[in-house]
Amino acid sequence: MPSRPRKLARVSLVVLTALALFITPARAEEEKGPFREPGIRYVAYRKPYVEWIAGTLIIVACLLVTCKNPHRTHLD
Repeated sequence: MPSRPRKLARVSLVVLTALALFITPARAEEEKGPFREPGIRYVAYRKPYVEWIAGTLIIVACLLVTCKNPHRTHLD
């Protein structure tokens, strides 16, 4: 009689294998550029410099906060 951890490992392996077989990427159809709604004027494409700079600054700020010394210990 198999032990409980082995049975659990076997069942999880079967479930993961089944999920891997059922979850497959769908093939996309070829398109000729992005969809454009007729009758609407669109802003000309520009490179996203501002968004990248803002995102980089947010990431740097988060990293600085995580490395900040709290100047206290939890030993009190």
